[in-house]
Amino acid sequence: MPSNITGREMANMVGQVLKRHKIIFHEDKLPPKGLGHNKALHITVQYEDYVITRILIDRGSSVNICPLVTLKKLGKGLHEIKYGEINVKAFDSSQRFTIDEIVLCLQMGPTWFDVDFQVIDVPASYNLLLGRPWIYVSRAVASTLHQAVKFE
Repeated sequence: MPSNITGREMANMVGQVLKRHKIIFHEDKLPPKGLGHNKALHITVQYEDYVITRILIDRGSSVNICPLVTLKKLGKGLHEIKYGEINVKAFDSSQRFTIDEIVLCLQMGPTWFDVDFQVIDVPASYNLLLGRPWIYVSRAVASTLHQAVKFE
């Protein structure tokens, strides 16, 4: 440590750096029902010229899911996806095989993310599902309570 900086000054500088990188969800930003809501966390993203709504953020999912119907709405054909069949457990505990994998470049706020999706042919209440693989790679922190996603 340089002799012209005291221990207290160094601790203050380190504290300021850590403070700038802290992610905080404030109570005054809760949805209208406050702590009483039971909503899943959905976001909206941009993909090329498409705005995709009802993107479900699910920290319990070990894969990112793109329903086949969404893929078709985005103008993508099966010839554009790579083979990657895996067995996944659906919300109703049934076992399903994915059709293939596809990488979609999604814009969230000012940032673009290349997201690997497993394509599956199931009826879904969401257009895309972002699970732990995306959460970890993007370093996202999701709060279902605050209905918000923040990035490191």
